[in-house]
Amino acid sequence: MRRQEWSTEREWRDRRPTWWLLYVIAALLVVVVGLVEMFVEGEGLRKALEIVTAVTGFGMIGLWLRLNRAALDLEQGRRRA
Repeated sequence: MRRQEWSTEREWRDRRPTWWLLYVIAALLVVVVGLVEMFVEGEGLRKALEIVTAVTGFGMIGLWLRLNRAALDLEQGRRRA
């Protein structure tokens, strides 16, 4: 049992931030805003969809930060050392 706990703890320490996921989120935001610009005719509806997209994007980035907070702190500590 102790060995299993140690390996789980070690995996947590070795974890790196999932940068690729952040890049996917950013690319998705750009694509969705582009699609809204191209295909939505009404000015009011277009602005509303752009606002919803931006708010959703910031929420997704905030969630990414929350999930990767420990890994980011560990990576920053490794850079200082």
